[in-house]
Amino acid sequence: MSDEFIYPEGITVESLKQVFEENFMEVSVDTDGDLIVKDDYRCYLRPDADGRLVCVYAIFGANPDAPQPDKLEYVNRVNDQVKLIRASVSDNGKFYFEYWISVEGGVARRSIVLAVRRFLHCLSTAFSEDTGNVVA
Repeated sequence: MSDEFIYPEGITVESLKQVFEENFMEVSVDTDGDLIVKDDYRCYLRPDADGRLVCVYAIFGANPDAPQPDKLEYVNRVNDQVKLIRASVSDNGKFYFEYWISVEGGVARRSIVLAVRRFLHCLSTAFSEDTGNVVA
């Protein structure tokens, strides 16, 4: 992994794609222009317009039989127990998990890869909190 720094003005979907390809990770770009990283789970990366932050997020379906209060209880538990990611339930009932990487002032390319791997690990931890089987 390269310790070379990347700065906000250099943060684009294409530059991020290159970072992950250099680390032998499976990546592609979706129709919305977000970068898709596939590992244990699939997550998406979307840089802010000014490149100072990169949003890493994942979306998962919900058990159709799970009542809304159970879904909310689950995301509250994740937000309480898994401190690094934020979980929410969207209007269409899907689960949304996100994590923000700060690039302001520059960041090692390696740190971006490690942050995404940390996010994916946090997803595993979040799913272990699903004692009511609300995530599909």
